[in-house]
Amino acid sequence: MSIDEQARALLKEVMTPKRRARQRIAEPLRDAQQIEIETPAGKIAAWRHGEGPAVLLVHGWQDDNSLWSPLISALAEIGIASVVFDLPGHGFSEGDSCTPSRAAEALQRITQQLGPIDAVVTHSFGGPVTGFALLNGFTARRIVLIAPPRGRNKRWFDFAEERGISPDVVHRAREIYAEEAGLHADFDLAAIASPIETLVLHSMDDDAVEWENAEAIAKQWPNSELVLCDGLGHRVIAQDRGVIERIVGFVA
Repeated sequence: MSIDEQARALLKEVMTPKRRARQRIAEPLRDAQQIEIETPAGKIAAWRHGEGPAVLLVHGWQDDNSLWSPLISALAEIGIASVVFDLPGHGFSEGDSCTPSRAAEALQRITQQLGPIDAVVTHSFGGPVTGFALLNGFTARRIVLIAPPRGRNKRWFDFAEERGISPDVVHRAREIYAEEAGLHADFDLAAIASPIETLVLHSMDDDAVEWENAEAIAKQWPNSELVLCDGLGHRVIAQDRGVIERIVGFVA
C-alpha cells in the first residue's frame, strides 16, 4: 500500500465521527420543527427555538444538538431565541465526515436561512468551525468559546503515532487533510485574533482539550475575557448552571 493510500485510510478513520445508535433531541426542541438545509456536506438538521435575533449554538466532535438543552431553556426564559444544528456526520444530519471547512459552510447556510444571528456559542470542535467561518465572512455581535481547541490536527494524529504508524504517513495525512479541508495544516484559532467581543471558558481538569488552548486564544483575541474553572471536565462545563448563567448574561 502506498503512502498516499495509507494516509487516506488514516484520514478516513480519524475524520469519520461515530454516530450514536439512537439519535438524541434536546428537550426544548421536541416540539420544534426540524428543518433540513441543503449544504455541500448533505442535508443538515437544524431547529429554531423562538423568534427574533437568535444565538447560534455549535456543538463539538461526536456530540449533537442535545448538548444545548439547558442553555436553550435558559435563553428562552429571558426571551432570547436559539438556532441549533447537528454538524455534518452527526446526529440527524447527513454525511460521513466532518471537516472544519464543510462544517463552516453548513454553519453559514444555516445562518442565512434561520437568522438573524446575534451571537454564537460553541463547544470544543465548534470553536475551530466557527473560526473558519469567520475567515470566510461570517460575523456576530458576540462569541462564546467553551473548551476550544486551537486546531484539530494534533489530537487527531497523536494516536496514530502512538500506534507506530510511520511519521511519513502521518505527515502525508496532514497534508491531504489540509488540502481537502481547505485550510492550512497549521490552522490556529488563536491566530484569527477576532475583534468580536468574546467570552472564553475552560475547565482546568479538561482531559480532552488542555486549558492552555483557551488561554492562548484569549491572549490573542483583543476583546476577549478568559474564565477558568475546575471540576467540570470537557463536556459538563457546557451544561453547568453557573456557566450557563455567565453565558446568558454575556450574550444578553
